[in-house]
Amino acid sequence: MFGRLLYEEANVVPIMTSYNSFGLGEREGVLLILGPDLRYSSLEIDEIKKFLENGGTLVLIDDFGTGNDILSGLNLTARFTGLVPIDVFYSKNYNFPELVRILDPRLSVGVDKLILNVPSVIAGAEGSIYTSKVTVIGNNQRQLPIMSELEYGNGKIILFSDPSVFINDMFEKNEPFIRNFVNYIKADTIYIDEAHHSNFNPYAVGTVVIKRSLDKMKVFYVILGVAILAILVESGLILEGISRVVNVLLGKIFKEKEKSLDDVIEELKKEGYDEKVLRKIIMEINTGKKLGG
Repeated sequence: MFGRLLYEEANVVPIMTSYNSFGLGEREGVLLILGPDLRYSSLEIDEIKKFLENGGTLVLIDDFGTGNDILSGLNLTARFTGLVPIDVFYSKNYNFPELVRILDPRLSVGVDKLILNVPSVIAGAEGSIYTSKVTVIGNNQRQLPIMSELEYGNGKIILFSDPSVFINDMFEKNEPFIRNFVNYIKADTIYIDEAHHSNFNPYAVGTVVIKRSLDKMKVFYVILGVAILAILVESGLILEGISRVVNVLLGKIFKEKEKSLDDVIEELKKEGYDEKVLRKIIMEINTGKKLGG
């Protein structure tokens, strides 16, 4: 649901390679990092620095992952503590604390409360959303931010210490806040980091991109094609069978009876698709890896 709202409000570009390969430092917009679990290289952090210095916005949503690598690399004092706040105000049990201290009016419109899901808290920065004053964090009773905003160069950094707020299971509980948050980070272009998720699946991202550019009939053939290809791959059938299916589908999609994969890639490149991503998807299919997501 969160991703769908982003796609409705902005041009969303998944990042599926390292930041230095992607050329992040030369781009403008918002970089959204949600729950990363793979480390960032020094070259990638340098790209983040350039991106921020050029006026970009980094939205880093993390709790117990690798977000502190980025904060440390940027020489910031703010950190995700890794401590779970225990509050007297909660939903179901203490793993789901309820927050009402939303100081920024742009985030609080229509929001009675924000329900977290095993969150962390932020130390070393002021906040725009806080736990309550009676929250127990570690061995102390205190309030700490769940969301903070920092200036960096000509840009800014937004920290949020609970990725689970934005998952589908929490959407109904937090819909007003999630919609406010999407509007809050709104930009012409939002870059979503997929490269630092260990369970990253190129098929899922590729399918989203295709759906946004093709009409309904073409979408039908693309989805049908993926399903048939999955069956062929999982059944261990020879690549000639895959090739025949691809050719038939290409005829339906591009209204030509036959077209090579290289020709298709050239067509899609003209529409703005990344050739490396397209070839990676084809390679994954041909090497028999399972379709996921």
